[in-house]
This record gives sequence, structure tokens and C-alpha cells, in this order.
Amino acid sequence: MKDFDGKTAAVTGAASGIGLALCHGFAARGMNVVMADINADALNEAARQVKPKAGRDVLPVPTDVTKAESVKAFADAAFDRFGAVHVLCNNAGVLIGCPTYEASLKDWKWLIDVNYWGVIHGVHFFVPRMIAGGQGGHIVNTASMAGHFATPNNGVYNSTKFAVVGLSESLARDLKETGIGVSVLSPGQVETPIFTSYQNRPAEYDSGNVREYKRRPSANVRTPEQVAALVIDAIEAGRMYIFPHGEESRAVLNARHERMLRDIVNP
Repeated sequence: MKDFDGKTAAVTGAASGIGLALCHGFAARGMNVVMADINADALNEAARQVKPKAGRDVLPVPTDVTKAESVKAFADAAFDRFGAVHVLCNNAGVLIGCPTYEASLKDWKWLIDVNYWGVIHGVHFFVPRMIAGGQGGHIVNTASMAGHFATPNNGVYNSTKFAVVGLSESLARDLKETGIGVSVLSPGQVETPIFTSYQNRPAEYDSGNVREYKRRPSANVRTPEQVAALVIDAIEAGRMYIFPHGEESRAVLNARHERMLRDIVNP
């Protein structure tokens, strides 16, 4: 996808972090931007920030990505206002930290519902309409480096992000002949509110335990703006994989693949 001007982008998790930076980036390229987030007040404030920079129009739509009917309403609002969506960013995500065996079922359900079902809902309610529109486009699903390798106290999050990587790779094959590209975004540490997302956990997912995420020290932390710029470059170039942490990601992937290859034995 080379031409952004006058087209429409839809972004979840748009009130902060990578999602908000993506909205600013798309607006700067002259796109209409449809912004979704579960926090209506924060979303409306974010939309006010993006609107002065928008070449076209900004539409905030309060959305709970865990609920099919809410994502359908988000898609309906986007297509009703603008007639088409050309870029879809399934970006909303949450994070907890605890050993896998200590996670409650509500811990599992919260992360699966947001991080994985949020992407499924986006694909389900947007992609058929994008195909039917016949205008091509691009889909970006936010995974993580945690979707490519495992770390202690991260098993619930790892599981959801590995799933997003697999979904994205399959979706890219399914859409190969449609003119719609797919990218999977896999950042390492980025300065976003995801590290404190446990503070905004909905009551229906409350397990009674605080699952605060303890960040590992890193000298290679990216800003949301750096990540968003790489995403837009990847959409323009049609790249499937987006690894904002460069050689650090390469080293991690190489080490994982070496471990896998080492353990292959002939039957």
C-alpha cells in the first residue's frame, strides 16, 4: 500500500501508547482515522490531540474489543462514516505478570479476550468488508517479541501473543490474492501504559490478585512514535514482520531457532 492520502485507518487501543502514535502517524499522512478504546474519556482526549493534525477527519468510537457487538459497532461506524477502511490496526493489549501455574482462570480469560479475541473480532468484522470493497489495504496485528520466545512469569501473555503471530501468518496467506497485506508487529520494551494495565482491569475479570508486571531492565527501550514510524514504513513496503528492536530481536530469534533445530532428531 503506497498511497495513504484520503484513505481511512481504524485503530484499537488508540487512546495511548502505540495506538495513539499510529493515529498521529496516519493523520500526518492525510488519512481519516477511526479511533477505538475502552476508556471513553481518554479516547475523546486523544482524538482532540489527533484532529488538528489530521488531513481529513477523526472519529472516536468507544469500544471494548472483548465484546463482539462492540467491535461490530466500531466497524459499522467506520464504514458508515467513510465508506471504506484501508488500514486496520488490531492493537489493543493488556499485560500481567505471574508464573503460568499461578494464573487464575480470570487472568487467562482477560488476556485471551483482549489480546487474542480482540484481534479475532477485528478480523471478523472488518476484513470481509475490506475484501468486498475491492480497494486493497493492510492489516497490522500487534503481537510482541513475547510472541516469539518465552520468559519466566510471562506465560499468559506469551500464549496470547504466540497466537496472534500464528493468526497473522495464516491471514497473510488467506489474503494473498486480495490486495490486502498483513503485518505482525513484534516490539520488545516500549514506553506505553501496558505495564500498568492491571490497574484498569474490568470487574468481570477481577481475580482478587494484583498481577503487576515487573519489567526487566533494558537499555533498548523504544518510544511509541518510533514504533509507529516503522509500522507505516512496513505498510508502505508490504513487509510481513515488524521488529522495532532490530538486532536485539534477530539475536533472540536466532537463539530460539537454534534450540529448536538442535532438538530435531530423525525418527
